[in-house]
Amino acid sequence: MVKNRYKVPALGRAAEILDFLSLQNADFPTVVEKVGLPKSSVYSLIRTLEELGWVRKLPGTQGYALGFKLFELGNLAVSKINIRDQAMGLLHDLCEREAITCHLGCLDGNDGVYLAKVDPKTSILINSWEGKRVALKSSAMGKVFLAWRGSSERKTLIAATPFVARTGKTITDPDTFAQNVAQVRRDGFSVDDEEDVVGIRCVAAPVFNPRGEVNYAISASGSVHEVSSARVPELAQAVTDTARRLSIAIGAHA
Repeated sequence: MVKNRYKVPALGRAAEILDFLSLQNADFPTVVEKVGLPKSSVYSLIRTLEELGWVRKLPGTQGYALGFKLFELGNLAVSKINIRDQAMGLLHDLCEREAITCHLGCLDGNDGVYLAKVDPKTSILINSWEGKRVALKSSAMGKVFLAWRGSSERKTLIAATPFVARTGKTITDPDTFAQNVAQVRRDGFSVDDEEDVVGIRCVAAPVFNPRGEVNYAISASGSVHEVSSARVPELAQAVTDTARRLSIAIGAHA
């Protein structure tokens, strides 16, 4: 059931429908069941979303999917993020040198979000995409965002979501996790050692804005065979250097 946590409840309910359809296409009864709203409310919302182009009816079926207007708006939103333009060349350079997948991401609410992704020509493909949300507690990028928050904000972000064992290596003990985040701050980079996805190791580093704040990060991910434990220090240096160059490009102090 949609909780009444929105200032404009109808918008919140529409967002619940869009969030569900972002996971899978579905027919009307399934949408009603999953969002937990009265049929009449869901019908009105879907009709309105369809008229706006945010939801579309799948031809020859009773199913609904996200509309192309969202694709248009998403591309417009990304096009306005200047840091992405600044980062692309650096990401390509890092990807070419290290031969693994590289990302630029930002903090958005209680998650990280990938803004850009560059894949190498030869590598194990990483299941990620621009717009993908990543957990703060299990991803290298997420731990960077937590490490460079103030104490109060960090506690709020950590408390906002439960500890979930995404793999056998995910840190789920609060004290151990706090120590890990503190170590990230001391090291200047973060490592996800198969904590988010089995078989994938990732290194991330902070991007600083002119005020010294960290709202963006650079990461490099590969299989545990590509990114061995012995390779982590060298990769961390490369990722940190790329993040530093991007920081300077957006006006941070050298």
